[in-house]
Amino acid sequence: MERNKSGPVLVIIGAFAFIISLFVLLPLNYILSLLSMFGSVVLIGIGVAFAKGVDKTLDPPREECYYCNGSGKVEGETCPRCGGTGLARPDD
Repeated sequence: MERNKSGPVLVIIGAFAFIISLFVLLPLNYILSLLSMFGSVVLIGIGVAFAKGVDKTLDPPREECYYCNGSGKVEGETCPRCGGTGLARPDD
């Protein structure tokens, strides 16, 4: 599944797990309920990040310049992003 489509699913699962841990596990075992609530809040946060597209930094960094696709040239001239090396800058 794509990240944009799996995000809302994770949010729903996290919300359901939070409600279950709040109303079912809390009266039974306090520590287990707290751990379950923490896990469900993390699921909700990851789901929202996936749905909003904030998770782009989770992708592995590219070794080639994204502007010229590693060729070092854009429309016959030196790439202004990488200076003609074709390598990605450290801040990319």
